[in-house]
Amino acid sequence: MPKVCEDLLYSSIILPMIPLCFYPVQRYVKNRLSVLAGKIVIALLVMVSCVVLVGSIYSLGDVTDFIIYPAGIYFLYLYNREVRLSFSKKLFAFLSACLVGGFSKLYATMFDYTMHPSGNALAFSYEALGVQVLFLVAADVILYLPLTRYMGWVLENFHEEAVWKRGWCFPAFFLASTYFMYPRVYRNMYVGYVRQLYPFVLLFFTFFVVFIYFLFYVVARSFVEKQKTEIANQMLLMQGAQYQQLLRNVEENSRIRHDFRHQLIVISELVGQKEYEKLKEYVGRYIDEEQAEMKLYSYSAALNALISYYESICQRRGIETDFAVSLPKKQQVSDQDFCVMLGNLLENAMDGVRDMEEPYIRLKIWQTASNMVAVKVENPYQGEIKKEGRHYRSSKREGFGQGLESVNMIAMKYGDMMEVLTDGGIFTVKILLQTPSGE
Repeated sequence: MPKVCEDLLYSSIILPMIPLCFYPVQRYVKNRLSVLAGKIVIALLVMVSCVVLVGSIYSLGDVTDFIIYPAGIYFLYLYNREVRLSFSKKLFAFLSACLVGGFSKLYATMFDYTMHPSGNALAFSYEALGVQVLFLVAADVILYLPLTRYMGWVLENFHEEAVWKRGWCFPAFFLASTYFMYPRVYRNMYVGYVRQLYPFVLLFFTFFVVFIYFLFYVVARSFVEKQKTEIANQMLLMQGAQYQQLLRNVEENSRIRHDFRHQLIVISELVGQKEYEKLKEYVGRYIDEEQAEMKLYSYSAALNALISYYESICQRRGIETDFAVSLPKKQQVSDQDFCVMLGNLLENAMDGVRDMEEPYIRLKIWQTASNMVAVKVENPYQGEIKKEGRHYRSSKREGFGQGLESVNMIAMKYGDMMEVLTDGGIFTVKILLQTPSGE
């Protein structure tokens, strides 16, 4: 076989690993499938050019790692640009796909030392390479459902950034373990019971890794369900307060209707006596009387209750509010995400104006397109805002502010379009939430 063809053949294992990278993040790919496929083809052509160039100097069958690992870094860079999730989540998904590739190498090597006892890893046979490619193709089929349904669910719904910043370490550790587990010199596998024990050790390691992933899914699912329950309970409390306000409004309206007859009698007497100045003064006082008002911000009961709840808190604290919400009846952004996001934004705004002489909070929500909703919150602040990259230091404790971190995670889920401005003593958060058309 020509040397260039041999070099390309040894690099072919990358092809079946590409779907494994995109299965769990398919909802967050920035471009259409056709555009993404075109970019992947271009990236593969660049890699092939490098293979041919380096292969003219070295035999990649002897130094496969020289291409595979730099190619992995190159594809991670492209992957990071094409997927709109936090980098730690993308790294977790990417390393998990690479881990499947690591297992394919182990099982193919086990086949290779069985068929070629006198061989070694540097002389990886074509048959073993075929086994590795078939393993990966089978993994593309078998793992489609688990990666899209279960890992995809965790990436979409589990937003604890502190966990994700460390969570990628365990697929990285397992991937490194596969590198050190495959034998380099095959004759060593025939010493004692090594050859007989190795398949059992490999199977145990495989099931152990699967169990760790399953355990991570179960823990994440339990955490998210608990969080949903807490949010639902909070929404019920807010809706309960709103219901009590509604009852007070009904009672007030009943009282007004009862007293209205007496008001008409007074007005009639003043007209009869031609006391027009007194009549004008009396009617003016009647109009200016403060009446409880029930505001409808949104057709979503949960969202309406949350905004009304925070408005009532602001009124008690003497914070001026200007809330403008214009949303359709059918909302594509989930109530849970919207309420968590707005709750954190309004909490942060109230904390920001706590010591201001003239505190105010402005909130504006409006739909800019059929699948896009804009959110803007602004408030004055005093003091220093500490920022590191996209993250803001908490003013309440050491570390990053969890409120904005949670908002940032939700913004990433809906297009990663969030901007924070701190100009002129005004803290402004702008978010554009984008959902797939027709969702």
